[in-house]
Amino acid sequence: MARGEGIKKIKDLFFVYTQRLQAPQRTVIQSFCEVVEELLGVPLETNTCRYAPHTRTITCTLPGPIKTEILLRKKEILTHITGRLGVQNAPKDIL
Repeated sequence: MARGEGIKKIKDLFFVYTQRLQAPQRTVIQSFCEVVEELLGVPLETNTCRYAPHTRTITCTLPGPIKTEILLRKKEILTHITGRLGVQNAPKDIL
């Protein structure tokens, strides 16, 4: 920005950080558990799920019927998580 261009908006000052920073693993897992509880009515513990940020995949170790229901509604769950965390921080897949 050259001198004399005027006032810069505050949201523009943090643009670089919003593009580079990613949500921590714990935040993604907590959001996933909250979304599953809201949509399916099944409370999940955070220690039953793992998140790999480099592949953006959530892995669950749950009983068969619960995991099957999550996988059947995978697309809906992922869209709700994307709404909470944003496109850059949301997971792409659930296993």
